[in-house]
Amino acid sequence: MVTLPDSSVITNAQSGDTKALEELAKRIRPHVERQLTRYPVSEEDRQDLLQSTLMQVIRKISSFRGDSSFSTWLFRVTANEALMMMRSHRRHRARLVEGLDMEDLGALVEAQAANHGTHVATSERDARVREALEDLPESYRTVVVAHYHQDLGLQEIADRFRISESAVRSRLHRARSRLREVLAADSSANIAA
Repeated sequence: MVTLPDSSVITNAQSGDTKALEELAKRIRPHVERQLTRYPVSEEDRQDLLQSTLMQVIRKISSFRGDSSFSTWLFRVTANEALMMMRSHRRHRARLVEGLDMEDLGALVEAQAANHGTHVATSERDARVREALEDLPESYRTVVVAHYHQDLGLQEIADRFRISESAVRSRLHRARSRLREVLAADSSANIAA
């Protein structure tokens, strides 16, 4: 079993000794791998986390002051890396709230037109989506723009507009429903004409 590095390896690594840094990475790797098995991430993400944690340890080794044990410090660095990745994944999932996104709304127009043998140009489709977006109440339009065009997560939007996350979720849902209705009606009218 590989043990954690002793204080001389840590001290030498803190001074930038390349051999000590290599030894440090070699010794902590199994400990980091073991800790990462506790987090609900894919194997690919776990490998990415392993690499990013090793890099963080090497980058931040000089910040280890010895106030706590090295194993405690290593545990914290590893946990922070894992939690940042999981938070990033949560933000990404929060952006993918139930319903269609803007590209899907545009595809709805295109698919309905294609079913009737009509080709809708991308620029025309985008113009329809923009027009439908402009017809939304401002409270819906602002959250749609923040979410889809500024790529903000639900909590970020809630913070920006000083509303609850559930209000953001509700406004996005209602906005998408209205956009679907408007775009579907618009497509039907164009096909009938």
